[in-house]
Amino acid sequence: MEDIYLKEQTKVKNRFLWVYLSLAAIFAILLVNLINLQIVNGSENLFLSSTIKTSEVIVRAPRGLVYDRNGNLLVQNTPSFQLTIELLQLPREKEDQVISLLSNILGIDKKKLVNEYETKAYTEKGVRTSVSQITLLNNVDRDKIISIYSRSNDLPGVFVEMGITREYLKGSSLAHVLGYVREVSEADLDTGGYSVGDVIGDSGIEKSYDEILRGMNGKTISETDRDNTIVRELFPVSAEPGDNLQISVDVKMQEKLTKLLEEGIKENNAGGGAAVIMDVSNGEILTLVSLPSFDPNTIVKGISYDEYSSLQNDPNKPFYNRAISLNEPPGSTFKTIVGSAALEKGVIDESTVFVSKGCMDLGGGFEFCEVGKNPLGELNIYRGITRSSNIYFCNVMMKLGIDNLNEFTDDFGLGQNTGIDLPGEQPGSVASKKYKEKVQGEQWYLGDSCNTAIGQGLTEVSPLQMVSWIATIANGGTYYKPHLGISVIDQEGKLIQEYKPEVVHKLPISPSNLGIIREGMYLVVNDPWGSAFPLRGLKSDPAAKTGSAETFRVVNGKSESAAHSWITGFYPYDNPKYAFVVYIEYGGWGYKSAEIMKEFLDWYDSEYK
Repeated sequence: MEDIYLKEQTKVKNRFLWVYLSLAAIFAILLVNLINLQIVNGSENLFLSSTIKTSEVIVRAPRGLVYDRNGNLLVQNTPSFQLTIELLQLPREKEDQVISLLSNILGIDKKKLVNEYETKAYTEKGVRTSVSQITLLNNVDRDKIISIYSRSNDLPGVFVEMGITREYLKGSSLAHVLGYVREVSEADLDTGGYSVGDVIGDSGIEKSYDEILRGMNGKTISETDRDNTIVRELFPVSAEPGDNLQISVDVKMQEKLTKLLEEGIKENNAGGGAAVIMDVSNGEILTLVSLPSFDPNTIVKGISYDEYSSLQNDPNKPFYNRAISLNEPPGSTFKTIVGSAALEKGVIDESTVFVSKGCMDLGGGFEFCEVGKNPLGELNIYRGITRSSNIYFCNVMMKLGIDNLNEFTDDFGLGQNTGIDLPGEQPGSVASKKYKEKVQGEQWYLGDSCNTAIGQGLTEVSPLQMVSWIATIANGGTYYKPHLGISVIDQEGKLIQEYKPEVVHKLPISPSNLGIIREGMYLVVNDPWGSAFPLRGLKSDPAAKTGSAETFRVVNGKSESAAHSWITGFYPYDNPKYAFVVYIEYGGWGYKSAEIMKEFLDWYDSEYK
């Protein structure tokens, strides 16, 4: 029994001996490797460990695409080469050397390149910006990229990256609708939520729907050696592309109206113009034209600071969205509002007649006259609108009064933003006793009422405001919020969100009184004396009201009297579907704008509809 116990004890000791021997061997191996790493090859390993870096690389999320109401692609993304500079790797004493070399390689004037670099790399006070990386140029030619790679040792901190550039397929014709993107600024970075090199919407739809279009960046944590070669990638997070957006614009209508307005501006030696077409049943915008315009592709593809400044300071104001930001007197188009208010207040009706003798005495030596001082005889509301009689509407305002008119101007959307989904809208102004006292420091006179009645004086509107109030008259009194966004669609084509029509309010004017105004506008087109005669006989059967807003224009350093040309209306008369407005800056009489709309409706009826 004892022998058996001794034998078992010996076996256990032998087993533990092997364990001890194994542990000793492992320890010896570790010790040898440790000596090899720290003593034999210590210097080399220390150098290698100091050169391997762990860095976080942002994977840019592609922005969503933009389509028109019929599914036509308007904005897409295209791959491009970007020239970036890591500011921490570019010593200040080598900046001039690097910029000079880049200037030679790229064939860009050094002064322009220096200006571009300093604008992005330094604050206005000449202090290096806090961002670590800037994008110096976008859309660099492939041939130039090869030259940059070949001189990489002479270009510390200069890198070439594959990026995505926004491409606007319709160029300048939709610039004020779509807008453009820009690289985030230092101020944007301070708000959080952005990374260096991100792009955001800077104007137009790109800005209004930036959160929808932008998507979410991904990232990859990488280990790189001293040659910036990636050793391995850790924890990649995929980028999530932005969602796609469909807008209400009809691109064919937009391009046609743009072309016709460009021709009209040139023919009339005008300064610019705007045109809007709206669906009267829901507030959707089918066209929104502002001229002169610009090509957003030149901006996103790397326009220089000087070139951008030149556009900003252009006296023709190509960045200025006249369709929503312009504020000018509406001229005789305003008579549609005055007539609506007077009918609803009961101060006139269909049988009320005023006599026009060409001029009338308002007292104090002030005479108020028709255009050309031509007597128009007896006028009721229909003939007053048709002949666009100043005398008729002066008499109407004498009975209505400015305070009663102001009860309705808010409902017609004057003096306030419409709320369209575009940045930069301006509210305009509404003539009133209080407003005149504020801006001119004077009391209200009878002459002010008559000037207001014919759309002159202190009331100023935008083309968008005008088309909105005309759409409201056309549809029987429902004021819709104008809008461009229709729906949001994900990358798989699934509908995420649909934007429904938004009713702002109902006009406090009876359908029958609005019907009288609509009939008067129909006569403006079809009566032999109507000023919108170019629209007569069209298949679209429009109703309209012209306006000539008196102003002044500086020509060769001298101030001359001039007029802005307006026409607004709707079609077809019996069952209104669309409201429109055309404005020509310094275009003269209202029929000049009517000629443009006539050409458009001819095309619409014969070729497009």
